[in-house]
Amino acid sequence: MSDLRDILARTLAAQGALVEPIHPDGLEICAPPHVQAALALPEWSRVGFGTVLPPQAIRVSFEAEWAQRLMRLLGDQGTYAAMERPLSSLPPVPDGLESELTRTLVLENATYRLREVEPDRNCYFLLVFRVNSTSDDKREDTLFICINESSGAAADRLVNPLVAALRDGSRLMPAGPIQSELPLSLSAKKLHKSASRVLPAYIRTRLAPFLAGMERRMSRDLERLHTYYGDLRAETAARIENKKRKGEESKAIESEQSRMQAIEREYHAKVEDLNHKYAVRVDVELTQAVRAQLPVWRADFFLLRRKGIRKHRITWNPWSRTLDPLPCEACFFIPKTYYVCDDKLHLVCSACMAACPSCARVSCRACHPAKCPKCGHAWQGEQK
Repeated sequence: MSDLRDILARTLAAQGALVEPIHPDGLEICAPPHVQAALALPEWSRVGFGTVLPPQAIRVSFEAEWAQRLMRLLGDQGTYAAMERPLSSLPPVPDGLESELTRTLVLENATYRLREVEPDRNCYFLLVFRVNSTSDDKREDTLFICINESSGAAADRLVNPLVAALRDGSRLMPAGPIQSELPLSLSAKKLHKSASRVLPAYIRTRLAPFLAGMERRMSRDLERLHTYYGDLRAETAARIENKKRKGEESKAIESEQSRMQAIEREYHAKVEDLNHKYAVRVDVELTQAVRAQLPVWRADFFLLRRKGIRKHRITWNPWSRTLDPLPCEACFFIPKTYYVCDDKLHLVCSACMAACPSCARVSCRACHPAKCPKCGHAWQGEQK
């Protein structure tokens, strides 16, 4: 059964409809009145999902019309879920954890000492976005992003395991009373900020083939415009030179020059029309959020910089089988190497420990997020 057919079948069954799979790749539905009204279907209907439809079947796809129908049917149901795995499911401490920490935490100007490794629970938000890209063509996509609640960083390697677990409910337990023991580390505002930081890069990556196709078509149309209007300009320029050589009246020459200016204006107007035609509008909508509480191994370590000591922690997640990345504490991107500031021992990337372009003083952007502490130069627009 295809994913879409499986989703629709389970949704309709949960709403009280009678659903029977039929060949090829379809469903036969006997719907109660509220399902009929929301999905614009009669009491008895057939729907199909493949290239070949069952007899008398209506085609169903991920197009906006059917998405809107399902949203009418579900309302707020299914927009948020909370799940957990018990601590008893935590596997033993992985071999080579300290070596993996050495590879993950590369410090340019400090060192660290691993203190202890203990079992713990950590929460992650799996956010599901609907991405609609519109230009002369239209593309609809679903984007999954996982945010580590304790650090606010993206946890890319957890996306596929969590999505697989959602499709197989036996792998995750519904949230019980233990969920209330772990209050939200991230407020809705901070979660929105964390997601907003990582969304643009994810969307650009996902839309790269779509944008490449748009650019090819735009380049082809621009080349045609350039050739066409280039020929018109060349012909007009030749007539102007010919009239000048023959010593014709200035009015005739001015007429051709006006024609040349009109060609230039029309050319630039056509280019502007193409820019509007191929401009891409991207609408992003959060459709679902899942808070997953998972058992992890917590590794506590001390950051050592000159005479300063700061306790920090990192977690090893058995689902992704890797250490959760630590974000830069100023810009929240995941760097390959880290710097540690002198004042509060923040872990930051090289861009957030750069010299001020005005006075050349090196300062930590986590300690001084708005401006240089020496000369007052504003950082806005200079960070990643």
